Amino acid sequence: MKEQSIEQFLTDLSAKKSTPGAGGAAALVAAIGSALGSMVGNFTIGKKKYESVQLEVQECVHELEKIKMDLEDLIQKDADAFYPLAQAYKLPKSTSAEVEYKENVIEKALVGATTVPIEIMEKAVRAIEILGSLSKIGNTMLIADAGTGILFCKAALEGSSLSVYVNTAEMKNMQKKEALNQKANLLVEEGSFLADKVYKKIKLSYK
Repeated sequence: MKEQSIEQFLTDLSAKKSTPGAGGAAALVAAIGSALGSMVGNFTIGKKKYESVQLEVQECVHELEKIKMDLEDLIQKDADAFYPLAQAYKLPKSTSAEVEYKENVIEKALVGATTVPIEIMEKAVRAIEILGSLSKIGNTMLIADAGTGILFCKAALEGSSLSVYVNTAEMKNMQKKEALNQKANLLVEEGSFLADKVYKKIKLSYK
């Protein structure tokens, strides 16, 4: 899926198709946010004005590139995770044995369907942290780009949390449900707080 053109991806996204969906879109948005961070870093590396932070910026770019590639892979992984769940809902439930089997398969598939959005959230939070650093030490001409990248990653973070909640809402295992919801809640709280803080600081710098 990551080999598709932007035009084809958006065409598929807008079509009456199960995949790609919100999860894949969130992964793409976070990847774009990470790429903006890499751009800020690359416009900083080699500049004499920023000689004292060259190593730190290089490390930021290296990690953001890894995050970006991981997110590209997660676009396809999100689609792959949806398939077992879709198939599980189609299982027969004519007998009590079939009902029990179907419920178990659905429960397992629901857990699997939360794995990718949680991973997207984790990547988005880390990207926000790095973008925050670049907004402080990176090329000052591109601070707005760092801020835009942060907003992209925040959108992906909060959007992916909805993908978690929509699946946990159907879970029977309350312990697993609460654990996944708590993890998603903490990631949203952590990432959104930092994103908002950095965004406000960048915005004020232009006043």
